[in-house]
Amino acid sequence: MKTSIDRPTPKERILTTVNRLFYEQGYLATGINQIITEAQVAKASFYQYFPSKEDLVLEYLTTYNTNFFKELKLIEQQFDEPKARILALFDSLADFSLAAECRGCAVMNIAVEFSDPHSKPRQLIIQYKQELKTFIEQLVLQSMPDNNSPKLARTKATAVYLLYEAALIESRVHQDIWSVETSKAIVNHLLS
Repeated sequence: MKTSIDRPTPKERILTTVNRLFYEQGYLATGINQIITEAQVAKASFYQYFPSKEDLVLEYLTTYNTNFFKELKLIEQQFDEPKARILALFDSLADFSLAAECRGCAVMNIAVEFSDPHSKPRQLIIQYKQELKTFIEQLVLQSMPDNNSPKLARTKATAVYLLYEAALIESRVHQDIWSVETSKAIVNHLLS
């Protein structure tokens, strides 16, 4: 039996609910009243934590990105060789893509719902995607022999990032991991 100590706070319930609803339905299709009802919080509690729906989506994106990078770091720590770390990212992506509830990248799903490139959510998404690009590029640069030209190394690093992103999008569109497997094979060859 759960005690009141075990019960999540109203803010935690809101974020758990939003995490599910935004991913399943999207930002625009999810209303404040639905969130309040499903999170079982009072309207006043909701607005105490999130004065606007935009504040809520910013928190959602930040929480998602923090958890995503924790997972990337765990993958990275499992391997000594930089190339093995990179290939493991694609293995993890394949596992994610095969999950029954997979609806693609949560961050990109939100990005398509904000047409204004200067909106706070889009700016935050751009920042997070740049962080992912930098993370992958650093792994790639660590895996490259020192005799590669800096320009060639950067080009390969950017290519790996683009293959990662494209593989996720295509796996979502086709509901299959052929794009992840193909991208991984290309990356393996590219870094040989």
